[in-house]
Amino acid sequence: MMKLPSDNGKTKIGVIFSAVPSNAPTWPHAGYNYEERARELITKLKEALPDIEFKYRVVYYVTEWLRRFATDKSKLHTLEDIKKIVHEEMGDVIGFIVWYLGLWSAGITQAVVEANKPVILVDDVFCGSGEFILSYAQIRGKGYKVVKIASSDFNDIVRKVKLLHVLQKLRNLKIIVIRGSFPEWFDSYEKVLSETFGSKLIRVTVDELCKEYETTDIDKAKEIADKWISEAQSVEVDKGEIVKAARMYLAMKKLMKKYDAEAITIDCFPPGHKGLPAYPCLGFFQLLNEGYIATCEADLDSCITQAAIQFLTGRPGFVSDPVIDQGKGQIIYAHCLAPAKVYGKDGPMMPYRIKTHSEERAGVSVQTYWPVGEPITTVKFNIAQKAMSIHSGRIVNNVEDKRACRTKVAAKANVNAIIERWEASFGWHRVSVVGDYREDFIDLAKLLGFRVIEEDKPV
Repeated sequence: MMKLPSDNGKTKIGVIFSAVPSNAPTWPHAGYNYEERARELITKLKEALPDIEFKYRVVYYVTEWLRRFATDKSKLHTLEDIKKIVHEEMGDVIGFIVWYLGLWSAGITQAVVEANKPVILVDDVFCGSGEFILSYAQIRGKGYKVVKIASSDFNDIVRKVKLLHVLQKLRNLKIIVIRGSFPEWFDSYEKVLSETFGSKLIRVTVDELCKEYETTDIDKAKEIADKWISEAQSVEVDKGEIVKAARMYLAMKKLMKKYDAEAITIDCFPPGHKGLPAYPCLGFFQLLNEGYIATCEADLDSCITQAAIQFLTGRPGFVSDPVIDQGKGQIIYAHCLAPAKVYGKDGPMMPYRIKTHSEERAGVSVQTYWPVGEPITTVKFNIAQKAMSIHSGRIVNNVEDKRACRTKVAAKANVNAIIERWEASFGWHRVSVVGDYREDFIDLAKLLGFRVIEEDKPV
């Protein structure tokens, strides 16, 4: 029976190096030392990714023609050997790397992908190139969770391997969901999320949040409020509202510590109708700046998308209600908060202003200014449909307009295509991150077995 991937937090990846008898007249050349090359590559991987445990084997599962060149046929592997390595010896890995060191195997790729785990195919350039190209061509479009990389730049390979690490981090993710009550659909969503990502939802009532809020340290809340005020470009609300927001932040942090969670989302708007003691906007803003995942409106699809963004890029995701301006060819990402540490928690702080929440003209929220000229990638998972939408652009402006949400980040993009390809089942929210991560997210979706909708590509 196949073992389940490790649940202890450690990412384990299986690496299968394809090799042929060293004296065989094939690529890379006769007399090539496959074992030495495998050790060299594993050493480089471990140096680049020290938090990952790599289990590797050099496998000699070769065609009949190549078997004749083996001086010691006991070293050759059979199909049953491959299956035993994949399902038993490496049964607890999150996914596999098939690394082509020579030509030709008797079908290693097919044996590995049939384990139904994510697989990265890697060509050791000028060594396994023909098998790499043909193997991918043969399995492409057949529903396997496979991505590929052929590059002489080792950093490109490391970037692909990191995707498997993201999958492990999502598997270990705990998300606090705060609502007054939990609807009937919540159970089925929880089941699909667990089956797809392995992430866990922790149900917390508004009453429990309010109790934590009431026991917060007022002096600490005032310190936090003072810090927010001192760092803001301007403040347009009473300090008392900001202190209440700081108490909400402290209450959320206490809950996250209590449940050992990295993510939190609240059914939060409008707060007064949801039984909340304060607006959570500034608290979410702070949590995102610290490298946590914090999502408005108990939007679980956006929350898991934010988590994937954080784990993949080290940067926070901005959940928004996008607005299309065809006249300017722009999409404007609008919401009443956006993180200011757009390059990650150790990066610089973007400018921000503290204002009321826009729709109610009450409470407190934040208008954040994102860096003009930077590329921006926007994604959204649809868990129920096992699909992901994506589009990209370049930031051109931070819109100043009293209408709609406070933060408004405008990007140049193919907005006409986005309108045509927008799928209603994904809802209005999208999640954006500074940087060009389009290929990374498309590959991540493939490793999840998700359908990909490139919203900005013409129909």
